[in-house]
Amino acid sequence: MQPIIETLRLVLTPAVPGDASQLHALLVAPEVRRFLFDDRVLAMDEVAGLLAEALALGRDGLGFWMLVTKVGGFVGLAGLMPVFAGAVATFPDFAGDIEPTIALAPEAWGHGYAREALAAVMAHAGALGRHRVAALVDAPNMRSHRMVERAGFARIGAAPGPRYTLVAYVAETPRKN
Repeated sequence: MQPIIETLRLVLTPAVPGDASQLHALLVAPEVRRFLFDDRVLAMDEVAGLLAEALALGRDGLGFWMLVTKVGGFVGLAGLMPVFAGAVATFPDFAGDIEPTIALAPEAWGHGYAREALAAVMAHAGALGRHRVAALVDAPNMRSHRMVERAGFARIGAAPGPRYTLVAYVAETPRKN
């Protein structure tokens, strides 16, 4: 089951079917889709399909969370999902691993929300007994490289991706004592 996760400034609430329109608006923003979807504009039914996949994973504690500031403003999406099949084909060691997804509304960039949300989902992954998380970052996405490196991810390789070279990272999750 996906919990509600609170951080210093954010509340991560499990996504629900009614969030599809808000997610669609976020994911089609040019600045967001540039690296997350290789600049492809997703149709509403594609976003609904992604959301349905995430909702099905909720029973395992995975899926999407809506990111809302504690003062009530929607700032984006965080997720923990299985590493996609294309990445596993390139990086076979990622089979069975999960990866974080962070998508922030451009007006929320530069405030540390992405790093805060990443730390929260990493801690949640550890609480689920997941000891390792993988991340794939498009080579030119310098913001994401800095974020995962600051979160303790180590670069392990690179391979051609659909649009850009994908840089692979792994990190151990925080351990519960």
